Amino acid sequence: MLFFKSLTAAVCLALFTVLAGGTALGTSKQSSAGSALVKANIPEFIVLHYYSALTLNFDTPTSEALDEGSADFKVSWEGSATGSGLSTANLMDATLELGSGKTSVTLGNVWAVRGFSESGNAEVSITIPSGFNVLKNGESQIGMSNVKVTDGSSTGSTIRTNLGGIAKSSATFGGVLMELDFSRTNRSGSHVGGKYTITASTI
Repeated sequence: MLFFKSLTAAVCLALFTVLAGGTALGTSKQSSAGSALVKANIPEFIVLHYYSALTLNFDTPTSEALDEGSADFKVSWEGSATGSGLSTANLMDATLELGSGKTSVTLGNVWAVRGFSESGNAEVSITIPSGFNVLKNGESQIGMSNVKVTDGSSTGSTIRTNLGGIAKSSATFGGVLMELDFSRTNRSGSHVGGKYTITASTI
């Protein structure tokens, strides 16, 4: 009788061990899963690249020598002379001329923008600060006016341009157009004092 009680106790102990270990009656795995929605708030951000100083080096034009024909002069014994000298009409055949004293200059790739905005675009504008529209060399002056910005597709004092992201490789490059007035210029050499300001804004 004692033998059967011991055997029964041993079987019960083995069964308890199997149930607790979960090896003989099948595995019992537990798991849980959850999903997270990811949202990124990107701030408006803009980077403007520009040159803080520009020097315009003009090419030397081809020299001209024009034969205006012949002329007769009356010369007195006192040394004075009169006759048909050169006039504006005689000079009309010259090819070298700055039309109306002004010339248009286009400076390529002198600014660039990149960054983020709500619309994916930026507004780029250009102005001449008060008092900085004249380049001077003594009494010789060059007037600067009608400045514009261009990105290759739009041109104006203010343009809307693509803002291609923050990467340098996707920056939008642009140029500057201006008119220079040489009607009051009579000296060679460096004329200084002109300035323009470029502003880039997110839109």
